[in-house]
Amino acid sequence: MSGRRRVVRGLDSTGKRLVAGRPPKPRHGDLVANEPTGFPLFYDKRKPRIVTADPWAFLSHLAVTRLDKRNEDIANAYISQGNDFFEAAQNPRFHSRPLLYYYAFLNVVKAALLIRRVPLPPLARHGINDPRANSRQRLRFAGQTVNIQNVAADHSEIFPEFVRMLGHPAALSRSLRVIDLLRFVPSIHRTFTQVVASPPIFVPVARFEIRYRRGWMWARLRMTRTDRDVHDALPGARVRRAFTYVFSQVESERNHELWFETTTFRAQTRGTDNTIAQLAALIRGCGIAAVLTAEGYRFYLVDAPRRLFVPYLAAMYAIIFYLGSITRYKPDVFDKIISGKQSWIIEEFLAALPTQFLFGLASELAGVDVVRPYAAIS
Repeated sequence: MSGRRRVVRGLDSTGKRLVAGRPPKPRHGDLVANEPTGFPLFYDKRKPRIVTADPWAFLSHLAVTRLDKRNEDIANAYISQGNDFFEAAQNPRFHSRPLLYYYAFLNVVKAALLIRRVPLPPLARHGINDPRANSRQRLRFAGQTVNIQNVAADHSEIFPEFVRMLGHPAALSRSLRVIDLLRFVPSIHRTFTQVVASPPIFVPVARFEIRYRRGWMWARLRMTRTDRDVHDALPGARVRRAFTYVFSQVESERNHELWFETTTFRAQTRGTDNTIAQLAALIRGCGIAAVLTAEGYRFYLVDAPRRLFVPYLAAMYAIIFYLGSITRYKPDVFDKIISGKQSWIIEEFLAALPTQFLFGLASELAGVDVVRPYAAIS
């Protein structure tokens, strides 16, 4: 890895004199051939995105192609059972949906862990629980939490294994407020910010580019200067240590955009995919989330301290666990807990959850973005 771009005695890293208040010029380089569409969140190696109207069938395909016969059968049993719960959740009474969705995603996450070669024991546990203290919070939604278990030596705690599978480098806090978890779900973030009157934490990315020149490779981050969320969320995100470690602002060649670049990585012709994977891992360390749209995934930087950051798929899973838990054990108080202004957030979450979670998880496993055919977007 090369050194960071530094300003020395009024000069930028190319030796040109800086104009006061201006960032340095961008590096000159060509776009890498066959740019990966899922970069940086879904990246294994350069290959075409996967288009499927049936993510369950695709997950089964991954089990068949990646596992031995014994583990393939186990994974496909989880996938089949998860699909059954998922289908049952589509048209039942509202109160039963959270529980059915949780068991759908519990099963599919077990299959995902097996596909990633995590040796799950037969009696694996949830790895997350609804603490008794929740019942003493006067049924205030803002006071509801979930408790997270540590990773077990025998891989028996499902949720922390899932968080580790998503590449989160550190253990999550032992206790997380459900309202804070909802903050990390990008597909409902507009609703969330309106209901709780909080500023946005997602910074929309217009484009990630991977550029190459004379044996060196780097990534360029482009944002739309006039985007309201860029204006509101970028100032906090760009001063965080994780961001400043990875990105430096450069002068944009488009007036309506802001540009940032990473440091350069040595890139040999035969090792291009490995270098791109290094860049992807570096950028994911800033905190990245995604939303599946009709045009594919849209990526966001997350303005949150690293110690409080929760991967968006893990946040979705923990929320549906909590909602499923109160549906199962406290059905008489479900309405009270989510009544009032929170009901809109929960309804939006349950509407967005199925597509966003399934396709996001499939993309994580595939190492490339898995999207729906345009005709199948509802």
